[in-house]
Amino acid sequence: MARHVRLAEFLVGVAGLGLMRHIFTGDDEAAAARLAEIRAILLSDEDLYDLGVDASTVDAEAGYARWAETYDQPGNPLISVEQPVVWAMLDEQPAGDALDAACGTGRHTKHLVDLGHRVVGVDGSPEMLAKARAAVPDADFRDGDLTSLPVETSSVDLAVCALALEHVEDLDTAVAELARAVRPGGRVILSDLHPSAQTTGGAAYFQDATGGAGVVRGYSHRHGDYLRAFSKAGLTVDQCLEPEMGPDEVAMQGPAATFVPRAAQAAFLGVPMALIWDLRRP
Repeated sequence: MARHVRLAEFLVGVAGLGLMRHIFTGDDEAAAARLAEIRAILLSDEDLYDLGVDASTVDAEAGYARWAETYDQPGNPLISVEQPVVWAMLDEQPAGDALDAACGTGRHTKHLVDLGHRVVGVDGSPEMLAKARAAVPDADFRDGDLTSLPVETSSVDLAVCALALEHVEDLDTAVAELARAVRPGGRVILSDLHPSAQTTGGAAYFQDATGGAGVVRGYSHRHGDYLRAFSKAGLTVDQCLEPEMGPDEVAMQGPAATFVPRAAQAAFLGVPMALIWDLRRP
């Protein structure tokens, strides 16, 4: 599925979200500012209805094949809030055998190797794996799927799965596979786009090396969905963290930060961006 996403649509949506978030708790001046921004967008002499991007929604295989070349470029607000939290967890873990499931270009794999772990990285995208192998030659990379991981049962002390479960419809099977891979007493760390961010339009949007845009198809997994999957897989929850967007992440919100910066701040500042689980296999 593809559509032309008009700049005007996006900007009105951001201003409207900024208005709605503070509809009862904000002040009259802020509400008037959001309405003025919406009015200015709708009445603008600029071609805000013609400007925009043609964005197609694609499956994970097609999406990450296109995204691989540009994935590690700076400016991704989700990675900005997720990576420091996950790395702080990894820094606590004694070196051992680790699995980076849906490893992508190897950003967490490299950190694990640097910490002294023996790491297996698994991904279903040949293009992303090629990037990972070049970046982290000391890891063992394998082609594979989250619902059927190419690793032995009880073979690792730690499993990490970052920003990938939203692309898996069958959450229960993916979580069960991660639990299967971990030894008793081992740890599972999961991160993903926060379901509240998905509800307000957040998605795995990308621009490829040719300038083309797309969205990787996602499935919304809420807290209850995760908790049921953990219970079925025999995992216990140590921590659940929900890092929020700060000023730096608001500044990464593309044209919203450029055209309507005050509305972008009202819409996004303090909104949970990532959902991060720290789990144990008893």
